Amino acid sequence: EEKQTIIVLAEDGTEKKAEVLTVFNLKTTGKDYILYTLNEPDENDMVRIYASILVEKDGVYSFEIIESDDEWAQVKDIMKQMAKAGQEEAQEQQ
Repeated sequence: EEKQTIIVLAEDGTEKKAEVLTVFNLKTTGKDYILYTLNEPDENDMVRIYASILVEKDGVYSFEIIESDDEWAQVKDIMKQMAKAGQEEAQEQQ
């Protein structure tokens, strides 16, 4: 399975290659969201995952910060569902 990658601009202006984990839409907000990773470990040695609102304008995509606590809660629920599905898939392959 080929991984989809994108280039993201870091806060310091450098370009970083990121792996797209998924893109999804929340019906409650009508917005598209993207989950991606730079494949870097966090303090618990887990791969850090980033979430943003995905905005398309004239064929150009940009990210917006998720500011609402309610939106964050819904996005975290999706992330938990993905993690659970991934664990089940890994167990099936053993």
